[in-house]
Amino acid sequence: MALDVQEQIEQFQEFLQNNYENKIQEILTEGKKSLIVDFKLLSSFDIELSEFLLDDPENAIKAAELSITHMFTPEEVSLKVRFENLPESQRISIKDIRIFHLTKILAVDGIITQTSDVRPQVVSAMFECPSCGTHMTMLQLDSKFKEPSRCSCGRRGKFRVLSKDLVDAQRIIVE
Repeated sequence: MALDVQEQIEQFQEFLQNNYENKIQEILTEGKKSLIVDFKLLSSFDIELSEFLLDDPENAIKAAELSITHMFTPEEVSLKVRFENLPESQRISIKDIRIFHLTKILAVDGIITQTSDVRPQVVSAMFECPSCGTHMTMLQLDSKFKEPSRCSCGRRGKFRVLSKDLVDAQRIIVE
């Protein structure tokens, strides 16, 4: 039985309050940005929650981060949640990573040989058609910035950029 989003957040909140509340306070006091959570502790707390993390790590991590925000006032906290001690089934050699691993959480051993600077990357942008005023949102999946090709009114060409959603991005090479 799958948990809905609110239940996931509540489960993570209960887990983090029981096991990491003092650690979170310490991290916030020190000005750090990440909380490292022991997967084995999570799995002993709630096997369904730990399986959710393995099946859908992106949403599970968001739920864990939202649960921390609910524990404190949102202005105070913006912690990233990281997991350690993943099960052996999630350990993989870098050379064996394939396309079906793309949305999964994995544990790899390696040496970081090169890193880029942390730079903002556009993940989505909102455009306005100068002819009819229609707003269009475009996901920016590639490194090249893309505009809509045409509006629903038929106009092609230049559109006005209203807003851009940015995230910090860094490129690393692992050997």
